[in-house]
Amino acid sequence: MAFLKNKIVIIIIAVFFCNVFSQEVSLDLENITKKAKEKSEDKSKSDEKPSWAASGLNLLVPGTGYFYLGEKKPAIAFLTADLTLWSGFLFTHFTSIIRYESSIGFARVYAHTQSNRKYNDQYWSYLGNSNFMRTQDFNWAMLNNRELDKTYNAAIDQWSWDSEELRDEYAEMRKTANHWKTASTLILGSLALNRVVSFVTARVATKRYNDRLNFSTPPVVSSIVDFQNKYYGVYLSFGI
Repeated sequence: MAFLKNKIVIIIIAVFFCNVFSQEVSLDLENITKKAKEKSEDKSKSDEKPSWAASGLNLLVPGTGYFYLGEKKPAIAFLTADLTLWSGFLFTHFTSIIRYESSIGFARVYAHTQSNRKYNDQYWSYLGNSNFMRTQDFNWAMLNNRELDKTYNAAIDQWSWDSEELRDEYAEMRKTANHWKTASTLILGSLALNRVVSFVTARVATKRYNDRLNFSTPPVVSSIVDFQNKYYGVYLSFGI
C-alpha cells in the first residue's frame, strides 16, 4: 500500500510539473509568437501584391497578371485563349479583305467598272443589287426618289454587267466577304471580353494571394499524461 501511495504521489508531482512547464513554455512561446507575428506581418505587408498590378497586366495581355501572382494554370488558360482569339481575328479579318478585293477584281472584268473606290464603299454594294444591271438603272432609281446626290455620273464609276448570272455571282462573293467580316468583329468582341474577365478575376486572385501571406496560426502547448502506458510529456504544435 505504501508503494502505491508513493507511486500516486510521484504521478501527481509529475503531472504538476508538466503543467507548470507547459504553462511557462506557453508564456515564452506567446512572446516569441507575438514578435514573430509582428515580424511576419511586416514582411507579409512588404510582400503583398497591389491589386492594380495583376489586373493591369491582365488588361494588356490576359494571363500575365496570373504569372505575376505565381498562378500558372489560369495564366496559361487566359493566355492560350487570347492567342487563339488573336489568330482567329487575324485570319478572318484578312480573309474578308481578300474576298472583298477579289469581288472588286471580278467586277472590273465583268461589269467593266474602273472605279477606284475602297472595298467598303457603298458603291460596290450597289453593283450587286439585282435591280441595277447598269449605272443608268441605278441613276434613274435615285432620280425618281429625288436623291440626286447619290447618282454616279463620273465615267470611272460607270458599270454594265455582261449577264445577270455574273452579277449574282458577284453578289454572292460580297455576301461571303461580309460573313468573314462579321466573324472577325465577333472575335474582336471576344478579345475585349477576355480582357474584362481576366481583369476582374485578377483582383480576386490578388486578394487571395495577400490573404495567404497574412495567414498564421500560433503554436499550441499542452501536457500529456498517459496512466496506462506510464507516459508523461508536453505536446507542442506549430501552425503554418
